[in-house]
Amino acid sequence: MEEQWRIATYDPAWRQMFLETGLRLREALEDKALRIDHVGSTSITGLDAKPIIDIQISVLHLDKLPDFQFDIERVGFVFREDNPDQSKRYFREAPGNRRTHVHVRQAGSFSEQMTLLFRDYLREHPVDCLKYAEEKHRLMSLYKEQRSSMWRAKVL
Repeated sequence: MEEQWRIATYDPAWRQMFLETGLRLREALEDKALRIDHVGSTSITGLDAKPIIDIQISVLHLDKLPDFQFDIERVGFVFREDNPDQSKRYFREAPGNRRTHVHVRQAGSFSEQMTLLFRDYLREHPVDCLKYAEEKHRLMSLYKEQRSSMWRAKVL
C-alpha cells in the first residue's frame, strides 16, 4: 500500500479514482445523495497533495444516518463514529483498501458550501493555489511526525 502521509506531485489518475468511486457511491445511494463531489487537494489539477481521495456527499438530512450509512458501507467504507466534527458524518476505506475519505454533509450547510468554495477558488486562482501548495510542503517538513499538529496548522 502506498505511503499516504506525504505530499505527492499531482497525479491525473486521482480524477479517475474519484470517478470510479463516485459512480459506485451514486449507484448505491441513488437519490439519497443530492450531489457527490471530488473535493480536497486531489480535486485540483496541478496541486500537490496527500494522495488521499476526498469525496463529499451532500444529503438532505445529516441527522438521518441510517438513511445512508448502510449504502456507503456496502460500497466498502467504514463509518467513523469517533469523528469529532459534528458538521459531517465521516467514512474511511475498509482496511487494506486505497485511502479514501468520504465526508457526508447536509446540503446547503456552511461546511458543505465552504468545502466547495475553497476547492473552486483554488481551481480559479493559480497563484494562490501555488502558495497553498508551498505552505503544505512547508508544514509537512515541520510536522512530518506530528499529524494532528500539521492538520491544525493547515486549517488556521
